[in-house]
Amino acid sequence: MERLRSNAALPDYAEAVSALRKEADEGARIPYRIGAEEFGQWTHYYHCHADGSRLEFDWREPDAHRCPECGKLQAGEPYNSAWTSIANNLIGRAVYSNGLLFALEEKEESFRTARDFLLSYAGHYAGYPIHGDIPYNGPGKLYAQTLDEAHWILDLAVGFDLIQAHLPREERERIGSGLFQSCARFLILHKEKQIHNHAVLITSAIAAIGLVLKDDELLRSGLNGEYGLLDQLSRGLLEDGLWYEGNVQYHFYAFSALLHYALLAEGTPWELWTHPAMKRMLDYPIPFIGPDGRMPTWNDAGLGHDIGTYAPYYEIALDRYGDERYRALLHTAYGTAWADPGIHGHRPVRRDSVYALLYGTELRPLSGNQRILSEAAYAVRCFPASGVTKLVNEHGWQVILRHSTFGGEHDHMDRLGFSAMCHEVPLLTDPGTTSYGVPAHYGWFKHTFSHNTISIGGADQPPRDGHLVQLVETSWGVWAETAVDWLGDDYRMKGSILLPPELCPWDTDLYQGVQVRRIIMLAKDHMLDAVLVHVPEPKEVYLMNLDQAWLQDKRRLTSGSKPELRYSMGKGRMTQVFWCSQPSEVFSALTPNNPPSASRTSLFQRVRAEGSVMFLQAFAYDRGDVGGELEVTELQANEAKVKLTIGGSSHRYTVSWNPEKAWVDYIET
Repeated sequence: MERLRSNAALPDYAEAVSALRKEADEGARIPYRIGAEEFGQWTHYYHCHADGSRLEFDWREPDAHRCPECGKLQAGEPYNSAWTSIANNLIGRAVYSNGLLFALEEKEESFRTARDFLLSYAGHYAGYPIHGDIPYNGPGKLYAQTLDEAHWILDLAVGFDLIQAHLPREERERIGSGLFQSCARFLILHKEKQIHNHAVLITSAIAAIGLVLKDDELLRSGLNGEYGLLDQLSRGLLEDGLWYEGNVQYHFYAFSALLHYALLAEGTPWELWTHPAMKRMLDYPIPFIGPDGRMPTWNDAGLGHDIGTYAPYYEIALDRYGDERYRALLHTAYGTAWADPGIHGHRPVRRDSVYALLYGTELRPLSGNQRILSEAAYAVRCFPASGVTKLVNEHGWQVILRHSTFGGEHDHMDRLGFSAMCHEVPLLTDPGTTSYGVPAHYGWFKHTFSHNTISIGGADQPPRDGHLVQLVETSWGVWAETAVDWLGDDYRMKGSILLPPELCPWDTDLYQGVQVRRIIMLAKDHMLDAVLVHVPEPKEVYLMNLDQAWLQDKRRLTSGSKPELRYSMGKGRMTQVFWCSQPSEVFSALTPNNPPSASRTSLFQRVRAEGSVMFLQAFAYDRGDVGGELEVTELQANEAKVKLTIGGSSHRYTVSWNPEKAWVDYIET
């Protein structure tokens, strides 16, 4: 609170004060009246099915929901009830922002806004019916899922804590019993018995309610025991710092749930900032900041997340831990004079967050290397626990291999997939996903075949953990070998997460006994990808896959036994050449992009495999129009001698698939 007030008086935080006042003022003017029959629905339904855009509404027309992209108007259910959830989300934020503004300026209007909303909920909340049938989620009372109930009550808890000393005793007790005690009992009843981001939010909310009501029993119910908040941090955070669900967005989603509790717990015996998990969670994403400032999209990640998105969290991080990498991130996110000159194309954001007000410190010049972020972006890195390896070369290529642990509900069944970019140009990207209520999410994005990896028989990969076999840096480049097999059915998180049948689309029998190894090699100006698949009986193997429902303009490419493709991408052209050890077909098709209103070109290589089959493909990206050819000059049981001619130069590789570890030799001729 002292930092809030001192920062608010400084010119550096004028925009943050203005943003807080604006949010609080808009919240005070919300015309919605909380009633006895609030019935919220899943907000993921509040999207246009055609293009994935979130719908818009006018407070004066609560039954009209318009797509800002295509203009189509929606009415009725589930849109009306999804709008009810959104309206109550905004009211929750109004309580939060008005509570903070009251703490800053002690204006009666801010106090009255927060108090009146809290009293309205206290008068009706206990009577709301339990409802909700969202897959893989517990029910809600005001909302359709326990997760949303926890989100909302966390905002209210902070706002209540900031004004409760000024409330008459009768009102304080009415809010405490009618709203917070009632909600806490509901959340405890529906705590998820698994390690999951939902459970982090739910247990954080229970613990936060315990703090604001000074109820040690509630506090311990949220923090302690199996699947409590501390257990979530212990088992859900992998050793290298990534939240097990496998992408930076869900990593920060789980982290952001902790912040309301951490704010309330400061200075108490239940302080969270001293927990080692907190700094590890802040450290992990930094090596994956791209040269354009963006974060990668893996699993159920959406688009548009970059260093500006997460700058508010690094305000806290810099204050708490003083790490110069955090200072560098903030300078670059805000576009100061000390921004990293190696991060190109990032649009600076304003320093206008609540966390800047609460935790912000003077952004003095960096004491060391100003290129600390861009050097991290162009560095080879390996994170074996989370199963992510990054390869780079001197031509500006960055390739991210995912030999990841199975991530449960938000996994995309894409072991040994990869994505690649050259400088700021995305070449072979993971599309992430769109809103969960849009058909393309479950229909296309959330499957093996929408990724750059292997599918057996057109089916999704069953749960297994991949692993890194080796990472080798040499004088000519860098290469990594990864592997996954279905010789068993165990995986790291087995027994700690729930997998309902409706969210298990894979075919376990089809994959039984299958083994896959992948080597990606980066020389100075190209990439060679080698995949070895062993099947115990004849099966169709796809390097990616075909699902007719999501493929448009499908074509069988007729470029002969050594297909060569060229693409215009960014400012240059990419060349791709193929080879396969058994007769194969290569198809192209237009598939959903993200957002799904646009299309992207996908390639699928199909082979009817017996025993082992090897796929080779090479890529080069240049500003010129380069051609290429890929051939295997000698093939033995476990060794291939490869000749790659691309861009006027010739390269020779020997790839030896030894039983324990492969070996690669390279000569440029």
